[in-house]
Amino acid sequence: MSLREDLLRELLRRRYMIEKYYENYLKHLESREYDKASEDLWGVVNNIASMLSLLLKGKPVGKHEELRKFVNELISLKGDVRLKEFLLACERLHANFFHNFMDEQQFEEHRMKAEELISILEKYIAEELQKYGITI
Repeated sequence: MSLREDLLRELLRRRYMIEKYYENYLKHLESREYDKASEDLWGVVNNIASMLSLLLKGKPVGKHEELRKFVNELISLKGDVRLKEFLLACERLHANFFHNFMDEQQFEEHRMKAEELISILEKYIAEELQKYGITI
């Protein structure tokens, strides 16, 4: 079984975007710009979810509501109900970019949940790519 070339290209493009978002996230985290770090994390989560959606459904996650629906599908598929809590934390981080309402402690709590979601989605992506003998 092989992965379509256009799909692989899109996965690689998104991986590059994730790396850039993550670099910016670390930079903004270090400078305590939590509003900007929040949005960078949202970009990481959205692109990782899109990578997994590409692998499972052949199309990326587009709108915010599609991301929520996709995570609910993952909960049904994988049985990990923590994903809903982690996504809610990410949605709050996304809102924090626009309204800058989180103090450091709130940001840390939500950031840790976002990091956990990222880790879980990365694991699911690796499992899917392994079916093709690919690591990216």
